[in-house]
Amino acid sequence: MKKIALALVAASAVFAADAAYNYEVTPVVGGVRSEGNLDLTRDQLNVGITAARNLEGVFFDQVQLGVDYARKVNEKVNGIERKGRALRYHLDVVKNIVDFGDSVSLYGLIGAGYEDVSKSFVSNEDGGFGQYGLGLRYQVTDRFALKAEARDAIKFEHADHNLFYTLGFAIGLDSKNPAPVVAPVVEQPAAPVAPVSLDDDNDGVINELDKCPNTPAGVVVDENGCEKVIVLRDLGVNFAFDSYKVSPSYAKEIKKVADFLAENPSYRVLLAGHTDSVGAEAYNQKLSEKRAAAVKDALVGFGVEADKIKTIGYGETRPVATNKTKEGRAENRRVEATFNK
Repeated sequence: MKKIALALVAASAVFAADAAYNYEVTPVVGGVRSEGNLDLTRDQLNVGITAARNLEGVFFDQVQLGVDYARKVNEKVNGIERKGRALRYHLDVVKNIVDFGDSVSLYGLIGAGYEDVSKSFVSNEDGGFGQYGLGLRYQVTDRFALKAEARDAIKFEHADHNLFYTLGFAIGLDSKNPAPVVAPVVEQPAAPVAPVSLDDDNDGVINELDKCPNTPAGVVVDENGCEKVIVLRDLGVNFAFDSYKVSPSYAKEIKKVADFLAENPSYRVLLAGHTDSVGAEAYNQKLSEKRAAAVKDALVGFGVEADKIKTIGYGETRPVATNKTKEGRAENRRVEATFNK
């Protein structure tokens, strides 16, 4: 029976503060499946009605009082069949669990009730029960909703189960008072305040001129507030295919980087080597590291202290141009220099 209940799991849409009304009446129709050891008709046609009050400012969203009536309930004991009926009353609290969009929700309920059965029965008698359940609610309009619900009613005596599965048509009553309309407050315009030039990332370039906000602390920036990057490819230092040797003809260009460091003795430099995508990835990684190291050696030759130079290789992972053309691959074979204070 629990598996059947889980299969009918569903949810409530608009409850309590979100509802446009205070009360809700829901006629229901469905069935009741009784546990086999009750000796009752296993599947019974059930009709009923619930009256609910929407709550505000508390944990639960509704409190509801309901009644269910099954007319054709037969008891068969020792081969003798007795015809009868069952009338069940219940009081529950309801809690919205989760919304699925604007109209469909999942809700749960828990409560207790009393079962009144025919006096002719010999194996079943009147008694109380506790119940829990889940339901799906589809809010059609502000005042009308469809509810599919499953409840497991457990008798206090012997803990026998009756599973209720119903379809309900909820109708909202007693509209809530609309919220009072508050006239908008018109604020007088404040006196103009002279703008203050700020430098939020403390890079020496005010916000109005900073094209690269949030620059990390200690990074050397240019006049636009962006990290200063010298791409050695752009200086004429790019590399032949499968090579990490720096051509002597590019010494003059590399010296420009050395001169920049000489003018700023407190700066340190990071040389990042890159390759195109030709060849194995692992090989290109090693090749990029060798290219950065080759430029470091050239800078040391121009008098830059070795401990001010750090190298790293990125292999083929950071292309700046397409690797599908000869020209693009040449651009990707490069070393970039960035600086820190």
